[in-house]
Amino acid sequence: MEIKNIKKEFPIFTQKINGKSLVYLDSANSSQKPKVVIDRISNFYETEYSNVGRSVHSLAVKATNRFEATRDLVKKYMNAAHREEIIFTKGATESINLVASTYGKKHINKGDEILITELEHHSNYVPWHFLRSEKGAVIKFASVNENGDVEIDEIKKLISNKTKIIAITHISNVTGAVLPIKQIVDLAKEKNIPVLIDGTQGAPHSYIDMQNIGCDFYAVSCHKMYGPNGLGILYAKKKWLDD
Repeated sequence: MEIKNIKKEFPIFTQKINGKSLVYLDSANSSQKPKVVIDRISNFYETEYSNVGRSVHSLAVKATNRFEATRDLVKKYMNAAHREEIIFTKGATESINLVASTYGKKHINKGDEILITELEHHSNYVPWHFLRSEKGAVIKFASVNENGDVEIDEIKKLISNKTKIIAITHISNVTGAVLPIKQIVDLAKEKNIPVLIDGTQGAPHSYIDMQNIGCDFYAVSCHKMYGPNGLGILYAKKKWLDD
């Protein structure tokens, strides 16, 4: 599809900014919304709106069913094994915080190690920093090479018998570096170390298959994927939900 036809799907590009045609280069921060999304949201508010999971009248039942059907669609999109592995949050930041405040508080103690990289967004650093302050844990940073990538050998050398979680970005929002997440997950599995992936850039740009990747947690930000603000997804393996 030609770029001009793609742009026609986004109403915001019909306007001019300071007398110039709009050129938007901030999609790593948040994406513009296509008309199909705008129309669907408007239609819900115009014809279907009710609170979800709170009432049993017709509109409420329909809204709740829409909500749960969306969970099934996301399960299919991410190829999760179970529908309950799809958790709706307010954003990727809340998704990562949720892991830090549940898995982290239960399983990470004084002297335990959290392995992240120098490429991480604050959303995948600050929650672990607070956990470090509260529990006396240690954060290790995998360094980037001269090309701006994090190599698997760098991860390998930092793993120890004290490593309790590896929390890494899928794709850097600054450099565009793509981490070898499948290799990292396979390496972590050998040591029984859970892996959280910050997929805020990975989900919009990659085919994401949770059963193939094999990670324990994957955080998604919907407003970077042409969706509404204030919405995120946390994929969490059922075994951790049961735990």
